[in-house]
Amino acid sequence: MAKIIVTFNGLVQQEVSINKSRITIGRRIGNDIVIDHLTVSGQHAAIDTTSNGSFVLDLGSTNGTLVNNQPVKKHLLQHDDVIDIGKYKLRFQVEKSAQVTAVSSVASNPATTQAPAKIKVINGANAGKELVLTKAVTTVGSPGTQVIAIARQTDRYIVRHVEGKEFPKVNGQLLTDQPHTLQHGDVIDISGTHMQFSI
Repeated sequence: MAKIIVTFNGLVQQEVSINKSRITIGRRIGNDIVIDHLTVSGQHAAIDTTSNGSFVLDLGSTNGTLVNNQPVKKHLLQHDDVIDIGKYKLRFQVEKSAQVTAVSSVASNPATTQAPAKIKVINGANAGKELVLTKAVTTVGSPGTQVIAIARQTDRYIVRHVEGKEFPKVNGQLLTDQPHTLQHGDVIDISGTHMQFSI
């Protein structure tokens, strides 16, 4: 189970468990998380939870929604992400029991005792940079333009499209809405940036 911890000036105001598919945040009474402050829109943002994880969505608010100081329209939340709404900070946390379950299922599978996979940029200004995929879910891309998520499962890595009008490509083939299993040596194309996946 995940939860949101709402703080103002470092003081905890409320804790809300994410126990349904959509939680709304805003100034109006009737939201699941009510934040009575002029910097917050009547219905400011929502957190949608699916089998793919929890996503924060900005609902056309006046002052926007930030995650880890970056403006977002839609963002896949990860443990300890901080959502800024007006003057308030909302920390997304996954309960430890859920994290332990995920870790133990990985540890019990001998196929995943090897080192985690990585992606390496092979063109452009960042050519040569590597990102080791140590998290359960790693998001890559530019918020508002194109974002993918690479999820580490028991014996494989899955890539899926998260955000952006255009779908990314794997080995020159456009991804669909369905998750795609990555193979060693696959080349992912996000907005013209090519990254090679290796295990």
